[in-house]
Amino acid sequence: MDKSKKISLEVDAILFDMDGTLIDSSQACARIWGRWAEYYGLNKDEVIHQSHGRRPEDTALSVLGENADIKAAVKLFSIEEAKEKDVTTITGAKDLLINIPKDKWAIVTSSTESIARERLSYCGLPIPTSLITAEKVAKGKPDPEGYLKAAEELNVDIKNCIVIEDAPGGIEAGHRAGAKVIVLATTYQPSKFPNEIVIYDLSAIHLSVTENGKIKLSFVPITN
Repeated sequence: MDKSKKISLEVDAILFDMDGTLIDSSQACARIWGRWAEYYGLNKDEVIHQSHGRRPEDTALSVLGENADIKAAVKLFSIEEAKEKDVTTITGAKDLLINIPKDKWAIVTSSTESIARERLSYCGLPIPTSLITAEKVAKGKPDPEGYLKAAEELNVDIKNCIVIEDAPGGIEAGHRAGAKVIVLATTYQPSKFPNEIVIYDLSAIHLSVTENGKIKLSFVPITN
């Protein structure tokens, strides 16, 4: 595929990540994980780096190890997370979402349901019919379970879906699920994803609904 030219894709549904894809919570998350890392005497930058696109329990397990009290670690994260309200909307998110039929999109996030709903409402974004959160999966990203579950709830074939993501774990989850994947350069530089279709933000996408109910997306990707 020539990534320097306009791409048009027709799909049955769009499956979005939330943080870094629809909502910019990067500063809030850095503060949350920074305080969490301080409590455990860990390097803040390393913990923040490992946290992108992952459930709190998965991050805690990876940095603390199997012998740690992961339940207590997640509880501490939840306490710190509840203190942070300062999030903004990714450019183009609201305009895009209001133009997608409600049964044609979902969110698959590593956040809890309460935080996801709070952040979406705070940013004035609609809450989808299918909202797959940390509590609703046995395994978090990069496992494909969340995206497969969203496609099932929307009653569509995952192979006819687009996953829109910003972090490596979520990108891997989308590919492993069998979906097409678009990457946003909102968290990492485009050069990190030389083999992916990358755009800067959601304002790059022109969306329409075809006569047969398909979602058509047109955009010019970033050339690395």
